[in-house]
Amino acid sequence: MTKITDQFETILKEKQIPLAKKEIENGQVTYNGKFQLTKDKALPFGIVFDKENEISDYQIVYHHLAFVTNFGKKTAVLEVINELNELQAGYYRICLGSDGEIYMRLLGRTSANIQPLYEMLVTGSIIAKAILPRIEAVLDGTDTK
Repeated sequence: MTKITDQFETILKEKQIPLAKKEIENGQVTYNGKFQLTKDKALPFGIVFDKENEISDYQIVYHHLAFVTNFGKKTAVLEVINELNELQAGYYRICLGSDGEIYMRLLGRTSANIQPLYEMLVTGSIIAKAILPRIEAVLDGTDTK
């Protein structure tokens, strides 16, 4: 049986997506890369596969969407995050970390048919690009909703 990560690496090679692979504790494997949002801004993301069996859990995280530096805006940010989670995030969840980082994550399961995981990875980058202006608007005080 071909390993799930082997199938994933095959798709990465076909699509010419350079990701850094690293084996971490407990048999997990992580892949990290950057999605180019604009000419000047790249969004780091990572995929972690749990221990490989016929079915494996995975997590996709898009890091550093934004940072809350003025915690006086925390309530407004959380309201926008809740709205985006309800209306635009799809399978992903937008989160506010205790350090102020706003990130987006997806938990899922996959088998050797890795195509749906790849599609969710692509979908995540589309969602991140779509929601970022709204998050930035609430952080800089120009959000009018």
